[in-house]
Amino acid sequence: MLQSGSMKKSEKHIKHLPKNTLAETYGWLASFMILCAYALLSLGIIDSDAIIYHFLFLFGSAGLAIVTYRHRAYQSFVVNIIFTGLALIALIRVTYFV
Repeated sequence: MLQSGSMKKSEKHIKHLPKNTLAETYGWLASFMILCAYALLSLGIIDSDAIIYHFLFLFGSAGLAIVTYRHRAYQSFVVNIIFTGLALIALIRVTYFV
């Protein structure tokens, strides 16, 4: 049974960090980077070993990690941190070993 009247205000809403225009702008740019990387790959303009693909994905996932952390979306934050790590490993592999 729901007890909406007895819930404390802190239980109803998750407190976000104060708005930061720079972080929000980077988040939007990061979203664009990931979409751009995926579009370039999907359309066959670049291949999966292209440095630009991994560069876009690295900075895109890092930007989304920052924004999701600031908004306290921890599940998305963890996924984006893992994507950032994978993109960094792939970028090193493509740069030095291919």
